[in-house]
Amino acid sequence: MKKFGATGMKILKTLHLIFVMLWTVGVIAMAILLLMKAQSGDELFMKYKAVRFIDDLIVIPTATITVLIGILYGIKSNWGFFKHKWITVKWIVSIIVIVVGTFYLSPMLDANLELSDTQRNLAMSNAEMISRENQIFYCGCISSITLILLVIISVFKPWKAKKKV
Repeated sequence: MKKFGATGMKILKTLHLIFVMLWTVGVIAMAILLLMKAQSGDELFMKYKAVRFIDDLIVIPTATITVLIGILYGIKSNWGFFKHKWITVKWIVSIIVIVVGTFYLSPMLDANLELSDTQRNLAMSNAEMISRENQIFYCGCISSITLILLVIISVFKPWKAKKKV
């Protein structure tokens, strides 16, 4: 299959950076919103509605597009998918972040959104809700740091084979 030229690779890299940035900032924004202490059940509901909105509108699409661009990188460049350890680490960690977000955090977020909608003021003191909120927040922080570390790995390319002189 024909590889991208220099211009194609620059366009791909630019798109990759934009979507990684949006994914990362979206996750950070969700965590920051969870820090906000609601003063009423209505505020609590709107806080979760905003977090769900950011997840649905920014985080999920940009994570998906980032993976698709990664696949393009693997196909259309000399980087490959598992040719270098740093790329393999990025693939594994990215998939873990997506799986944890999809199957662990998202259901908790949905449960808190529903509970805040049905119970409003009572939800503010619901132990399950508070526990899930803490889990979502800390996992969001860990995901944010992890995504930032993936950017650092992309820049520094650790474990890259040294060229022999």
